[in-house]
Amino acid sequence: MRRLAALYAEHRRLSDRDPVADPLLGGAEPIGVPGLRRLVAGRTVCLVADTPCTAEQEQRPGSPLATLIEGYDLVVRCDEARHTAPAARTDLHACTLRGDTPWKGPRWDRRAGTRLVFGDPLPHWRLALRGRLVPGAQDRVGDATLRRPLHDPALLGEEAGARPASTAYTVLRLLDFLGTPARVDLIGFEGPAALSPREREWVGTRTANTDDTAVRITLR
Repeated sequence: MRRLAALYAEHRRLSDRDPVADPLLGGAEPIGVPGLRRLVAGRTVCLVADTPCTAEQEQRPGSPLATLIEGYDLVVRCDEARHTAPAARTDLHACTLRGDTPWKGPRWDRRAGTRLVFGDPLPHWRLALRGRLVPGAQDRVGDATLRRPLHDPALLGEEAGARPASTAYTVLRLLDFLGTPARVDLIGFEGPAALSPREREWVGTRTANTDDTAVRITLR
């Protein structure tokens, strides 16, 4: 009885304390499929390719491309930014873990409202989040339900043996599955940033129109 009373007293003491931040997520709030659906609901979204041409135009204040991008509710960027300025607006950053030791890659220090990390197996994904997330660099982090949307039967359920998908394609498929954005556009996905033939075919079946001036593809 004394031991039970001591355990109950400890439980009550801990219950009265404020919860501590999850160190695995760098102090950020975890977000799952329902939360992401609410985040993009009714909003205009653009995926911006990381190319020298796009980055150069975006860094010129008042340029047509910079003005175009600023007009979206959510700006999405993928993987490591090699050309885009670190201060460029990023509302959602998505990256895919690749290689045998993905937890040893560069830290994700680009400021983003939401960060989605796609990767498998689960232990590698957890190690990567623990080692590469920078506290304060993001407000929300995708939880384990969003780590492999293309191969999760509960979500998209694409064949596991298919060719590895690009991060941009994974994001597009996820947004298409959620079905709540008001509009989804791709900007700058030509040349080196072009999608694979299979991915371009998928985009082509859902393209409403294109804009050559901004190299913009609008999905239905």
